[in-house]
Amino acid sequence: MWCSQEHSNRLCFFNPETLRPFYDLKKNWQKALKKSHILDFHFHDLRHTFASRLVMKGIDLTTVKELLGHKDITMTLRYSHLSKSHVKSAVLALDEKCDTCVTVGYDTEIAISSKAL
Repeated sequence: MWCSQEHSNRLCFFNPETLRPFYDLKKNWQKALKKSHILDFHFHDLRHTFASRLVMKGIDLTTVKELLGHKDITMTLRYSHLSKSHVKSAVLALDEKCDTCVTVGYDTEIAISSKAL
């Protein structure tokens, strides 16, 4: 995210007044955190947020790995955290399927009328 003069065509943050790229955001980042009363948060934490939100939107881990520039999927797994509500929704999805089906074997389900339940 940081701009360097030799890589000025990369993604950067630009000063809205001068339209020139910021080469270092540390001072402004700290100032924004202080003004917002946000404690113990680092710019790097946004990579975790980015990965987590992508995974919770259903983006596959391989794509997230590529977007983060990771060589190994294990690192991507460390970056992507699921929210408690997302995990709860995943478990509740089982209830939706089970409203009309009953498992009678390892791989056999039979449909039951919801009136019979």
